[in-house]
Amino acid sequence: MKCDSCKKEQTWLEVVGANFICHKCINKHRLMGLVLRTHMDTFRFILRKLDIKDYEEFSNITRKDIEKIVDLKKYGINLKTTNVIEI
Repeated sequence: MKCDSCKKEQTWLEVVGANFICHKCINKHRLMGLVLRTHMDTFRFILRKLDIKDYEEFSNITRKDIEKIVDLKKYGINLKTTNVIEI
């Protein structure tokens, strides 16, 4: 099947809303790509809870949206914060 985003032929595609998206295109979204690579069930749970309609809506997901639904630390996903100051 072909990815609806990059139009390349891929063996494994994920259903994101109404689109079939390859793992390479999903990894363009840094946080959701990390969740997909480490915890596929959590990735699908987040998509269901956010009620994603298409790939455009998927690419606009923010970290706050994800943290409202799932406690990522519970699953062992550690994210770097942007406001850490080293002394």
